[in-house]
This record gives sequence, C-alpha cells and structure tokens, in this order.
Amino acid sequence: MKQILIPTDFSGQSLDILTDYLLVSDENEVSVLFFSAVKLSDSITDLLLLSKRTKEIELIPRSFENYCKCIQTEFSRIKEVRFEYFYGNTVALFRNFLDANRIDEIVYDPSIELQMITKVSSNAIEMIERCKWNKWIPSRKETKSKLTEVEKANYAQELEKAFL
Repeated sequence: MKQILIPTDFSGQSLDILTDYLLVSDENEVSVLFFSAVKLSDSITDLLLLSKRTKEIELIPRSFENYCKCIQTEFSRIKEVRFEYFYGNTVALFRNFLDANRIDEIVYDPSIELQMITKVSSNAIEMIERCKWNKWIPSRKETKSKLTEVEKANYAQELEKAFL
C-alpha cells in the first residue's frame, strides 16, 4: 500500500489534487494523510504541554470530512484517510514526520497557495519544496477537477444531512 501525503488548508483544492493523482496513478491501494503545518511555540511551557491539540482538530470542517468520505467511496483504492498537524518549521523535523508516518510520496501542486488556517500556521509548500523526498506534481493536462467550490460545499451539505 502506498502512503501519500497531501498538504491542505481543508479546502477543495487538496481534494482536487487527490482526485487528479488517483486518475493517473496505477497504485492498487493508497493511504492518504492530509496535513497542515503549524509553527512550534518558543515558550518552554507550551512545548512541555504540547499534545494532540483538540483546538486544531476542531478546525477541520465537517464538509471537508464528508467530501473525503465521498472520494473514498468513489475510489475504492483509498484504504485510509487521515488528518494530522505537523508541528515544526524545519526540514529535519519534516523529514522525521515523513519517516514516522511512512510516507512514500508527497502529492501537491506548487501553484496553489494554501490559506493559513491558524495564526501560527506555516507554509507547508515551502517546506515540501526544500525537502528531498519523492514528489508527485500534476502537469497542466492531468488536472481534471470537475466541481466548483460552491458545488463541493452544496454536495458536502447534502452528505452531512444524509449521515445525520
């Protein structure tokens, strides 16, 4: 099973990149890890008390989760979809994060500008580009995104109603 990492701001752009990858990939099974980068605090107290923060986890929109479920049912090759925050801002820490999650390939589009989701977010694309790792970048002709942001939001709302 191939483990892929996708930077996200929890908008539809990340899901478009995943869809584009799946349409051209010949992998039988794929595990997807969406991540967002957050800078580490300079405060020793904050570092000592650092844990899986529920505040950041709550920032993941329900519509994004629902759309992930939709893509997972559309592409049976997706065996797992996870969300993680990467805490740090150095390439060495990022490589440790990649190793710890057994990432085989980073899937991203450098032309997309990810929004900062918190005041302490950092630029994940910049870190990815500085890191020497196996990467997949869509060519212009590979992008086949079909839905607009409004259509995705409407679809996610419909899914949310169906799941409730």
